[in-house]
Amino acid sequence: MARFLGFVRPHIRYMIGAALMGIGKFALPFAFPLAFKYVLDVLLVPQPRLGTVDGFIDRWCTEVARMLGLGPTAQGKLAALTVSMLVLYVIQSIASYYRNYWAGVAGNSLILDLRCRLFSHLQQLPNSFFDRNPPGALVSRLVNDVEVARQFVGSTLTDVWMDGAALLLLGWILFLLDARLAMISLAVAPLYVVMIAYFSPRIRRASRSIQESIEDISATLHERVMGAVTVKAFARESDEIERFREQAAQLYAHNIESVRLASGQQMLTELLTRVAPSIVVWAAAVMILGHAMTVGTLVAFIGFLGYIYQPLEHFTQLSSVVSSALSAIERIFVLLDVAPEIHDHPLSRPLTVKRGALEFDAVSFAYPPRDGHPLRVVLRDVSFHVPGGSTIALVGRSGAGKTTLASLIPRFYDATSGRVLIDGKDVRHLTLKSLRENIGIVTQDTILFSASVRENLLYGNPRAGEDALWRALAQANLKSFVEGLPHGLDTVIGERGIKLSGGQRQRLALARAFIKDPAILLLDEATSAVDSESENLIHDAMRRLMKGRTTVLIAHRLRSAIDADAIIALDSGRVVEIGTHEELVSSGGLYAELYREQVHGLAATHPDEARYADERREAQTLRRRAELRGS
Repeated sequence: MARFLGFVRPHIRYMIGAALMGIGKFALPFAFPLAFKYVLDVLLVPQPRLGTVDGFIDRWCTEVARMLGLGPTAQGKLAALTVSMLVLYVIQSIASYYRNYWAGVAGNSLILDLRCRLFSHLQQLPNSFFDRNPPGALVSRLVNDVEVARQFVGSTLTDVWMDGAALLLLGWILFLLDARLAMISLAVAPLYVVMIAYFSPRIRRASRSIQESIEDISATLHERVMGAVTVKAFARESDEIERFREQAAQLYAHNIESVRLASGQQMLTELLTRVAPSIVVWAAAVMILGHAMTVGTLVAFIGFLGYIYQPLEHFTQLSSVVSSALSAIERIFVLLDVAPEIHDHPLSRPLTVKRGALEFDAVSFAYPPRDGHPLRVVLRDVSFHVPGGSTIALVGRSGAGKTTLASLIPRFYDATSGRVLIDGKDVRHLTLKSLRENIGIVTQDTILFSASVRENLLYGNPRAGEDALWRALAQANLKSFVEGLPHGLDTVIGERGIKLSGGQRQRLALARAFIKDPAILLLDEATSAVDSESENLIHDAMRRLMKGRTTVLIAHRLRSAIDADAIIALDSGRVVEIGTHEELVSSGGLYAELYREQVHGLAATHPDEARYADERREAQTLRRRAELRGS
């Protein structure tokens, strides 16, 4: 709570203003019971001696009556009292408005800061964190937990000061009226404290269970909505409905437990609130019968009883809100306390690419243990050198470590041992921003945002002009398609707009890389899910993009690897072969085996295409050799 209140500090003026207005809103009506007592004990049934409160009101009414041109008669004082009460109620209404407005400003401003802080923190966390946490669960923290905290700030944090001040003021007024009756009225206060101490930790645990269940449901919903096609393809709708019902039933059970606790607390609170006034009235009646109290004092006390027990009742209700808020705030800070594993060293320097040479020096990498599973080693003692401006292709069976190896270059992960170097500089000694600004990445699962084509392209370089955008689209073989869209560059794509095919998404991602114009390029080639025409267009765009850049190509279909300056074959996280296509095919190792598998697979399904592919590869090889001899 102390840490959370640190977020309140920038908005403290609104909190103080709201608290003061709340005190005014709650305290100003206290004048009515005192005014009623004055009417009974002074104006209607005059007493031989005026008490402290009655004397003050009488002097006030006399002065107001004089200002209004009325005499100091009972009628004049009554008129002055009525005018004063009307003015007080107008002031109370204004105080009520500013109390609600300033509390809302403070609460929403604080939550704006907290949400932005959470999102900013998420941007700094490494890929390993997102590997461990489902997106839906993280969204729940940013939306649901923060909303619970907002309710706490918007009401509780100001009400607690209002109720506390009102309780102190009321206690002082009651003791002024009659100390004995005041002590009887406040004797039940310790029982409220006992109730708060009993129910608060239980409500907090129930609220935490509710938040965790909401997080689980959010994660499941995100996965099932994203995988709706898969669910329908396997006709598993009924199973998913049953799974969701079980999770929703668990959330229902936690909610019912919270309702049960809150209802029990409210029942006991209302019991005390009803019983206590009866005891006060009985005691006051005994005092009146013994001529130790006036009827006017009893009437004032009865008028104040609703106010005196209302703050106590609020405190028990606020304890429920605080308990729920604390569980949400705790979960928020658990997320904020996750330290970024990958960050800039104090001595890190910006990267200035000269040649763009890459080097892996005895690099090993293991994913950290998770859920009690042992350490999973993915790369073992990997070493190779890539001259600047050349292209290497990473090949190997699924799970060999190709994507992980490429992910070490922009420091999505840090090597467990060994070094990754760019132009001889360890990437861990470079600032993350400058490192990633010099690296262009096109992933296997192309991510495009639900925005316009223009906005998706400008993600690569926000300063690019319109001519540069059209030039990039032309280089990615996508210009004619975008020109045919309803609004051209401003056509919205993705979930909220036009759906793109797999090949179109790939080419738009390549156009975004053209816009960025990086010195180093990481391409996770994925053309197995597109038709041959789209594949040719993608490969054509890739060749243009790779020209003159240091490129690391993750080749799933070996057609992409044939033209590479060097091919690195990985097996179980180790480099087993390095060489050109011709060298590795002739050596009869892993690459040759993979190549034969793909060629045979193509020949079995499309013999003509396989023959033509062999002829094209042979022609490309001869042309490349001729170019090498010429150079």
